[in-house]
Amino acid sequence: MEINQGLPPPAPVGESTPPIGPQGGRGIAAIAAGAYTDIVAIYGPSEAAYGDTVNIQVAIKNLATYAIYIAATGRYNGTDITLSPEYASVPAGNTYSFTASFTMPNKKITLDIWSWYWTGSEWYQDDHEAVSIQLKALPSPEFSSFGVSDYSKT
Repeated sequence: MEINQGLPPPAPVGESTPPIGPQGGRGIAAIAAGAYTDIVAIYGPSEAAYGDTVNIQVAIKNLATYAIYIAATGRYNGTDITLSPEYASVPAGNTYSFTASFTMPNKKITLDIWSWYWTGSEWYQDDHEAVSIQLKALPSPEFSSFGVSDYSKT
């Protein structure tokens, strides 16, 4: 049995160009290992302080035997993030990187990333990976010296 059996095949680049990147819902349980795409890495910090800009890079490999359109979407703790570019034409066997930035909230997060491929008529969700980013504790203020400069008893 072929691993891709029952899945819609991706359209070769040039056959049909997507009008926009993927939109809509995402599910974790319904996604197994990617059939045509593979999220090979998610680069970013393991921790960030509240309010810091968090920059991430997602590397996705084309597993098809021809060039296909690939896209990536992301979400952390219910907040969607936009990865750039919206989608890319990726040659067979090549890996392409998508980037995004967001502001670290005041709690640790789980960052979910999905890869998609274009079937010629719709985006098909193919792979999923998740990473945690811890909230970095700010250093507590230190008092180098503390003294009374003036005292008066009344």
